[in-house]
Amino acid sequence: MLGLAPASDGLPSQQLSLYQAKLQAARREAAQAQAKVQSLESQTETARQESAQAQSDVRQLEGQPPQRNRVSINTRGETTGRLLDVQV
Repeated sequence: MLGLAPASDGLPSQQLSLYQAKLQAARREAAQAQAKVQSLESQTETARQESAQAQSDVRQLEGQPPQRNRVSINTRGETTGRLLDVQV
């Protein structure tokens, strides 16, 4: 990395100050970009985990036979809700 030349080496003080300000701005921009990269990497990892869980759910459901929904009937002949694997 290049060091800053002292003002007495021919660079006017104003140019040196401008250079330092640009350097600081570039460092801030680089730090912001790095923070954004870390945030996006975190979001990517979360999305990968959610995707893996969803794929696992799909594989689990694919391995099960479909369930038929049954409806129970009360003593008045009205439907009362869902029961699984019970025939009326």
